[in-house]
Amino acid sequence: MSDTATAQNPPKSSPVRRMMLEYILMLGAVFISSYFHYGLTSLLLTATGAAAAVLCRRAGVKLFKIQNNAGDFSAFVAGVSCAMLLPPTAGWWMALFAGIFASAVCIIPFGSSEKSPFVPAAAAICFVSLCWPDKIFEYSQSGLLGLSKMLIQNNSIGKNWVAILEVLTGNIPSALGTGSILTLLGALVFLTVLRPKNSVPVYSFLLAVSLMALAFPRVSTGRFVSLVMELCSGMLLFSAVFFMSYPSVMPQRLVPRALWGFAGGIICMLIRYFGTLEESVCFGILITDSLSGLFDMLPLLPYEKRRLEKMQPYTEVAAVTVPDEVLKEIPDEPQALQSGEEEEASAVLQESEDLNSVISEENTVSDTETPFAPGGDANEQ
Repeated sequence: MSDTATAQNPPKSSPVRRMMLEYILMLGAVFISSYFHYGLTSLLLTATGAAAAVLCRRAGVKLFKIQNNAGDFSAFVAGVSCAMLLPPTAGWWMALFAGIFASAVCIIPFGSSEKSPFVPAAAAICFVSLCWPDKIFEYSQSGLLGLSKMLIQNNSIGKNWVAILEVLTGNIPSALGTGSILTLLGALVFLTVLRPKNSVPVYSFLLAVSLMALAFPRVSTGRFVSLVMELCSGMLLFSAVFFMSYPSVMPQRLVPRALWGFAGGIICMLIRYFGTLEESVCFGILITDSLSGLFDMLPLLPYEKRRLEKMQPYTEVAAVTVPDEVLKEIPDEPQALQSGEEEEASAVLQESEDLNSVISEENTVSDTETPFAPGGDANEQ
């Protein structure tokens, strides 16, 4: 296959493709849970968002002649993630615009999802939140409040374990894919087993959120209830699992990843405390994405320096692998050969000089002989 064909159709075993396939498996479990609660509404919004993102990306590939990375499924993952964060009362056009925005703004301009500095679905949900703020948080038509609205109004679910169980199983007003907390926790376990390094910022993010919820509770029924409501409300847990582990936005090293995730949790909680929107986690995710490069610039830790010192270039390793005893036994043939060549060259040069001297003497003798007199006899001369 030619280089052009390879560039247009990247290998199917690329790391981004494998990561997106794992996201699809996790999103599949979340979709099944949402379909169980919302039926065909979940199917309609998911299909619309996924189709819009995929078709928009293919149109961008044809229009701008960019690299065709459709095989990594990143546009499909972005479209499904957008749909999972929409309320069941959302119109199909909201999923359509969210999918188009994710591909047109966050994937196509950068050529591929692995180069995007922002999570496409998070940026798309921020866009939809600004366009339809009155509809994006309308989780129920019956007037029931979601956990995010309850926290803003300082309302608590109480210490009733039945209410907590309903929260964990998704029997509360919420977005399509954020209600079933048990399903999201299962997706987090799946991610931890397959991608333990990618799950590090997720756990540090949730740790920061937990500490903030315990230190500054927004309900008066206890810190534990405040912790449960903060972790289970809105888009927080979904965003932690799917957005904080996104491969293109994380720092490269492990410790900066943990610090980056912890900072992201604090940022999201601060926006929750002082923001005006009912749910603003995705805005905090975008701010956290923009700080990834700064965490990559953090100085190396002592153990990282020791690891780098142990790493040697290939040439140095190859040089020290030959024992000294072996080197001593190798005869100095190149030097002997060099001396023999020098002697032969000296002999040839000497012969050339002797030949030149003989030729010069013959020329001298021929110049001193008396020429024949014209018309005379040679014997007389």
